[in-house]
Amino acid sequence: MAREMKDSGIEWIGEIPADWNIVRIGTQYTERKTKVSDTEYPPLSVTMKGIVPQLATAAKTDAHDDRKLVCKGDFAINSRSDRRGSCGISAYDGSVSLINTIMCPRDEMNPEYYDWLFHSTMFSDEFYKWGHGIVDDLWTTNWQDMKRISIPEPTLEEQARIAKYLTKVCAEIDSVIAKTKATIEEYTKLKQSIVVDAITKGIRGDRLMKDSGIEWIGEIPADWNIKVAFQMFKQVKKKNEGLVEQNLLSLSYGKIKRRNIDAVGGLLPESFDSYNIIEKDDIVLRLTDLQNDQTSLRVGLANERGIVTSAYLTLRNQSANTPLYLYYYLHSFDLCKGFYGMGAGVRQGLNWDGLKLLKFALPSVEEQMEITEYLEKKCSEIDALIEKKTALLAEMETYKKSVIYEYVTGKKDITTESEQTVTVVYPYFPAVLTTNKARFAQAILMSKILDSNVSFMGRVKLEKMLFTIEYSLGFDFDTEYHREAAGPLDSSIYECEKIISHANKWFYVNTSSYGVSYKPQKDMSKYKKYYERYFSDYNEEIERIIDVFKNYSLEKAEIIATLYGAWNDFIIDKKQFTDEDIVVEVLTNWNDSKKRFSKEVWLRAIESMKKNNIVPKGYGKHTIIKEVDQ
Repeated sequence: MAREMKDSGIEWIGEIPADWNIVRIGTQYTERKTKVSDTEYPPLSVTMKGIVPQLATAAKTDAHDDRKLVCKGDFAINSRSDRRGSCGISAYDGSVSLINTIMCPRDEMNPEYYDWLFHSTMFSDEFYKWGHGIVDDLWTTNWQDMKRISIPEPTLEEQARIAKYLTKVCAEIDSVIAKTKATIEEYTKLKQSIVVDAITKGIRGDRLMKDSGIEWIGEIPADWNIKVAFQMFKQVKKKNEGLVEQNLLSLSYGKIKRRNIDAVGGLLPESFDSYNIIEKDDIVLRLTDLQNDQTSLRVGLANERGIVTSAYLTLRNQSANTPLYLYYYLHSFDLCKGFYGMGAGVRQGLNWDGLKLLKFALPSVEEQMEITEYLEKKCSEIDALIEKKTALLAEMETYKKSVIYEYVTGKKDITTESEQTVTVVYPYFPAVLTTNKARFAQAILMSKILDSNVSFMGRVKLEKMLFTIEYSLGFDFDTEYHREAAGPLDSSIYECEKIISHANKWFYVNTSSYGVSYKPQKDMSKYKKYYERYFSDYNEEIERIIDVFKNYSLEKAEIIATLYGAWNDFIIDKKQFTDEDIVVEVLTNWNDSKKRFSKEVWLRAIESMKKNNIVPKGYGKHTIIKEVDQ
């Protein structure tokens, strides 16, 4: 039954349950105004994450007595609008800046409920509407105004229930947010690793190497050459006199982007006379604050003609070398902190005279094009994943805000224990493979599977487990699985077997008339340090899938992996489908050997997959269907 609601009469609150009241903050809290010294009471900081011991970055003064007392259980909120959202219940006795308002909770209220209320975006907006100041975005809301703000008052029992629920659900949301942020960081690191490896070692595999004489690179392929910057570039210093060009460009996070020339801080067009005119394929570098700023996003490649500030250093390629390769080289140098500390002067800036002797390791123009084509493809793939994760992050943060607001204002009701079960369906997969050595990483995962169940493992079952884990978590092992008689098959398993048995003495691979089996070698445990490095974040899910497959016979593993592949393909193809459609696909478009199992067997296996949460998400590549000879 829907809960009866009523209009609260307060715009930011909207409707509330009919049995709730509206009260003012001053009826729930009193102000604590006691001035203290931070020599007697430990200094604390009021942040968006709550009340914490004073941050190292906090502004400090010699006026040690100009502090406010905050006691354990008090609620502190920063009164300035540029510190929006900085508030929380203190877990400490201490002192805070005078800019904060300290509130003592009265009896007959639940402080944790109001803590969630005060953290809602809608309350934050309302709080600063009551403020005073001259600058629009720098207002202060003092206690005399704050205490008059209207807030909802549920029953004490419901306050406690809401606080408990939000603590639980927001912890899960925060966990997903943290994992998503970590995934974005890992993707970024992976992209950087791929760029640096390709630029410094090439992509043609093992070859004869030589010392480059360049400290940050080390060895390079023996047929590469060394040149210095002045042999390839000239500095661009063509001024925009008379405003002949008005396509304003700016280097932002490693990309050169357009900006509106009429909306740049109110500057007049005449101020752009001193800007430099650049052309497509020019390389733009921001080389200031080199001692303090290690952001590694100092290099950009121009995609069009335009103007940039003369504070940037602009280089134009005068050689036969590929501009895109030269850009990636300088970007790699930046990623390896090459520019750090190279500057001079107060701002640690670097000019052309300081850069022109920089050494470049150069393959042939043909190989440069191979490398840049490879990097453009790999980087665009990773950028697409980062974009998806960034969108997910924004979605989760918005979701959290809406959850808090809807429950603290009673628009959603917690009526039963089952409804308090938190279900966050936003995944942090596909998983990040933090190395570009995909086959080696795949061999490490193979070793983990064998280590868990080696006594009963043959090649076919091993491969079905590898396939299912790879596609369930979304690892990119650079595989292409074919629809074969025993289920999905990729030839990479043979390379992995060489890695675990010959290149590393982890497992014996025994071939007999009964098939292939595996046995631990003396160095078996050495794979674990790599597993920890590549897979520790995903170990719980990997072990869960391994445990499910442990109980499967060889035929059951084949059935599950085959269904998984067909089912996953439907998702990749964005098709509408039923369980029967999956079975029909297997029986008609996979391999005739699949017809040895009845339709009922396949359908029961799908139910088993759902029960054990072995359900595809659309990760990986489409399985390859064999062409039938006509």
